[in-house]
Amino acid sequence: MLSHILFRSSRIKTFLASLFAACSLQSHAATFTLENPTIIFNETDQRVAFNVKNDGESPMLLISKLEDLGEDKLSQRFLIAPPIARIDPGQSQQINFSLKKGAKLEHEYMLKASFEGVSQTGRGSLVMPVRQEIGFLVQAGAIPVSKTPWDNLKLSVKDKQLTLSNPSAHVIRLAPSVKLLPTNKMVALAHAYLMPGESRTVEIDDAADKIEIVPLSRYGLVLPAVTMPVQH
Repeated sequence: MLSHILFRSSRIKTFLASLFAACSLQSHAATFTLENPTIIFNETDQRVAFNVKNDGESPMLLISKLEDLGEDKLSQRFLIAPPIARIDPGQSQQINFSLKKGAKLEHEYMLKASFEGVSQTGRGSLVMPVRQEIGFLVQAGAIPVSKTPWDNLKLSVKDKQLTLSNPSAHVIRLAPSVKLLPTNKMVALAHAYLMPGESRTVEIDDAADKIEIVPLSRYGLVLPAVTMPVQH
């Protein structure tokens, strides 16, 4: 009986010691602000600069990357300088994106830019990386800029399937759900964009005479809803 009590007491002490050690570790997460909610790259300029500010109290390492959202592998044509940077508290770092020489772009592209910040802290601290992802819109020099690219969106319904098509050379950004009218039923979309030449089909249960979309600006900001006709 005595040995059982001692063993139990030992386990409690071990648990409390572990708990105290865990609580003594300070948890730190990098906090940083991005210049804009979207990076817009103009092919004509061949380069764009983007600022990231360290809002935290500790230095941080910033890792910047570009990722493809389609199968074009356009991200491989971009150089990022610097891809890894140390930013002191309260300071900003300029990240430069430049396009390698190659074939001219015939339409817009949407990539994903990711920024991961890791606080540089002393020993006895838990380092928690923070990752932010935003759109990276590539404007082709061969086509004019459109402030309302959703005007080119084509909507059609057949056999309880709603198809959204983008026949234009511009990226169409919109909220990831649309409203069927007159039923007011919301239908979710897989992504908040349509690439040039892309079509997307979703199942619907109700009939739709019109569709209400919520377009996004080139910087990804929400704009007033727009009602569009549907082809049957």
